Amino acid sequence: MPNPILRRDSRGTLLIAAAIIALTTYLAMTWQVRQLAILSLIDEGIFTIGWLAGATGIGFAILTVVDRLDKSERNERSPTLVFVTSAGLGIGAISLIVLGLGLAGWFNRAWAIGILATGWAVLVALILIRQNDFRAGDWFAKSMTWQWLWIILSPLAAITIVAAFIPPGLLWGDEPNGYDVTEYHLQVPREWYELGKIVPLQHNVFSYMPFNVEMHYFLAMHLRGGPWEGMYLAQLMHVAMCAVAAVAVYGLAEGKATGAIAGGLVVATPWTGLLAPVAYVEGGELLFGVLAIGWLLRAKSRRDFLIAGAFAGFAAGVKLPMVPLLFVGLPIIVVILRRSFAGCILYVVTAALLFSPWLIRNWFWAHNPVFPELMNWLGHAHFTPVQVERWHLANELPDLRHRGVVGRLQAMREQVLSDWRYGWFLLPMGFIAWLIGIAKEKSSAIALGILLLFQLAIWLFLSHVQSRFMVMAIPICAMLIGQITDWRWLAVQTLSLIAMCGISTTLIFMKLPRAPVICVANLDGLGAMSVADLPAGANVDLVGDAQIFWYQIPMDRLHYKTVFDVDTSDPAKSIIDDWLKGMPRDALMFIDRNSLRRFAATYWQIPPLPPAPPPKDAIVADLRR
Repeated sequence: MPNPILRRDSRGTLLIAAAIIALTTYLAMTWQVRQLAILSLIDEGIFTIGWLAGATGIGFAILTVVDRLDKSERNERSPTLVFVTSAGLGIGAISLIVLGLGLAGWFNRAWAIGILATGWAVLVALILIRQNDFRAGDWFAKSMTWQWLWIILSPLAAITIVAAFIPPGLLWGDEPNGYDVTEYHLQVPREWYELGKIVPLQHNVFSYMPFNVEMHYFLAMHLRGGPWEGMYLAQLMHVAMCAVAAVAVYGLAEGKATGAIAGGLVVATPWTGLLAPVAYVEGGELLFGVLAIGWLLRAKSRRDFLIAGAFAGFAAGVKLPMVPLLFVGLPIIVVILRRSFAGCILYVVTAALLFSPWLIRNWFWAHNPVFPELMNWLGHAHFTPVQVERWHLANELPDLRHRGVVGRLQAMREQVLSDWRYGWFLLPMGFIAWLIGIAKEKSSAIALGILLLFQLAIWLFLSHVQSRFMVMAIPICAMLIGQITDWRWLAVQTLSLIAMCGISTTLIFMKLPRAPVICVANLDGLGAMSVADLPAGANVDLVGDAQIFWYQIPMDRLHYKTVFDVDTSDPAKSIIDDWLKGMPRDALMFIDRNSLRRFAATYWQIPPLPPAPPPKDAIVADLRR
């Protein structure tokens, strides 16, 4: 009798086929260094799976407690929805646990392992308790239909994993080019790791930002025993967050055919594949944002509003622009369409409570809960007026040609509507799905369409209109598309998914280096100077270069500033003098002329390089990258 797990339409056969295609693609791309590539995949893969399993266990425990607090009838939940909800709750909860322990100076490797071990224990207990209700063989033998479309995503998944093994900061050469990763997404956790405590860094203003996702990068460094030992695990964590966000779109659709296609569209959108392998934070934004939206739109009880509010709070802890979207726009839409006023109040209160640790931290650090934002209204801490204006112009306003109504509409056309990274098909299909939903009087589709317009308004008027800051539109559009179940629409969806997957796989593959350097632990030579050539124990002052993560020198000997932390209020001083303020003057000085020229042309009141030669003890460097 044939094994039901290996039937042609079974989940087991689908997983095996997808794994074979993905592994074949992975090996084909890394054949020259296949032994290192395989060992790294196994090593880092085990840690990534262990991290996700631990987070899921912790999240499942939280979900169980919330269920017991509210005995009212609940919505049906598929196993997929239970998994993604548990994973999201666990990832968000771990971020806040690590934050609290890090602020107290208690977080270390033992705590990192202990937190995840708690989640593993929950999963083991669940298996033992439910062993009669859950049989692995039955799960693998379950018949799959539309889910077989996901097989075409396997090569793209393999390309993304290969890209995650490329050293931070080398992808992609343009937006997203990874500069922020080496300046603060990995660098700030690295400094906290070396200090043994989470503290404000007045030479790196980004340390004041909410760091829900970066807390997991901090965790990765402790799990692996160092910043560079943990950097690939951090990038794979981000891949996992993006993947779980796509599965969440499918899970919220309760396994319907349109949900399977909608989840595939999230993966197939080029922006997802470009961002996933880089240690950015959009993976957390997508994951928490999708679950906040999905749970609130389906909410029927206090339990559902609590869960949705938790995810909104976690999302705000990833990026501040999620506050107007999820704290204001989403609940207003739900109140208008569903009259769920009391539930939305509970949702907003829960969200605010889980966002508040970041506000409280910044209140103690800077007396401004959202520093460095809203400095003109809530306080500017140690920043001078020049620095306040520089931040405002660079991070709160678009460039000159994109200001005003006409300029912002031009930015929308350039950065969103005609940007290949949105896959060309996704946004038009989302708009068409919204019109169909309106015609069918489908409240969830109407709500998602209005939310998409609200997201666009936030992007246009509360950001500096970079394409990457609109990526929350990807799952919103996918969820919109998944609302329509007409068979003709299913055909359009299927063809669009196949086309987008082909476009994304081809273009992302073409952007990768032809001979990718993967799994390198020694980053010496990527910066303006070679660490190996330094005298033993030398102190180093970096002027201009802020890609500090590339410099594998202990931070008590390495000194730098970001461009926003340089006070240029005194016109009598040169930019070099301004940059060196507060740094030890007996250190080796490295001047990155390329960056200084770029800063002078880009940022408010950054003076040009002086015509006089640099100090005699300086080593002048033009970056090789």
